[in-house]
Amino acid sequence: MKKNILFIIYTHSLGGGAEKILTNIANRLDPEKYNIDILEYADYGVKEESIRQGITRCAPIVSMKKDGKIKRVWKNIQVYSYAGLLRRRKKRYDLEISFNYLIPTFLLSGKCPAIAWFHGGVGNLKRSPYYRWLQRRSLKKVARLVTISENTRDSVLEVYPETADRLEVIYNGFDLTEITKAGDEPCDIKLGTPSILYVGRLEEGKAPLVLLEVMRRLQREGKKVFLYYIGQGEKQGEIQEKIKEYELGSQVSLLGYQMNPYPLMKQSRAICMMSKNEGFPTVFAEGMSLGVPFISTPVGGVKELSDGGKCGRVVNSIEECAKAIEECVLDEEENRKMAEECLRHIRKFSLDEQIRQVEALIDEVTGD
Repeated sequence: MKKNILFIIYTHSLGGGAEKILTNIANRLDPEKYNIDILEYADYGVKEESIRQGITRCAPIVSMKKDGKIKRVWKNIQVYSYAGLLRRRKKRYDLEISFNYLIPTFLLSGKCPAIAWFHGGVGNLKRSPYYRWLQRRSLKKVARLVTISENTRDSVLEVYPETADRLEVIYNGFDLTEITKAGDEPCDIKLGTPSILYVGRLEEGKAPLVLLEVMRRLQREGKKVFLYYIGQGEKQGEIQEKIKEYELGSQVSLLGYQMNPYPLMKQSRAICMMSKNEGFPTVFAEGMSLGVPFISTPVGGVKELSDGGKCGRVVNSIEECAKAIEECVLDEEENRKMAEECLRHIRKFSLDEQIRQVEALIDEVTGD
């Protein structure tokens, strides 16, 4: 008999990394063994992920475009205080999987086995006693916890050491063939040379403004690099203002959200992000699949992806980021070597291996 599985995610409609990973897993799990439903808390309506036939996309709990402010606020109060009221579903599941921390875990019913899947560090909860308590309470419902990098695992253990015997790491997997194919599609946008890309939401946690400080430093040193932002978010206006203030208009461009960013990634020499917190940056793995190295702060997953600096540089400051750009973007020979290492190393993070581990975990938790 097939097992009914419910994935719960904060949003499945913003085109982010977690959405892509969930879509890959859901599409590749054996349809002969599992019936899959996906429930998102918030529908943003930016991108509808392509799911295979047979997977049910449940109605979202709140629509960020259609629902008014009062309704959105009320749903938010409910999910933090009375989440059970939002999960009055008749369908019974054999397993529920919350696909990130806080809200998705609050929506677990507690009526069947559950897995909590963490995509980023939880260190911020150390400064928030109330949310830390809420998260600890919800984790009592889960049989296993999954993290996607050693960094993320260590973060969870630091805040919730009592979960050690239920915790394991499953690295994100990537469909390298599909990424390569998408990277070869025609593209009307031509990037300047040499260029670096920021790919992601323009939000505080990803620190998009820091790259403008890096560009300003490089400009003062007479080193010319082009920077392109792919994505949208609340920091867009501030970024535009800083571009004007720093007189970087000829070198920095905002390209908005791109349905297929891979041809642009393929044109760049590096993906560069100075995020404050990440679980396992999907965009770096995707870039590596196209032979593009990365520069990043020491967030979750970059240690494993960088392979000792062969595929990416891990930096801690504006100065270190600028130096890394000089070394692996402006130095064409070093960039070529890193590109070759990226194509070699990324094979360790195949989607097939991830699916094998996920199915084994599902069967173990559900008692098969």
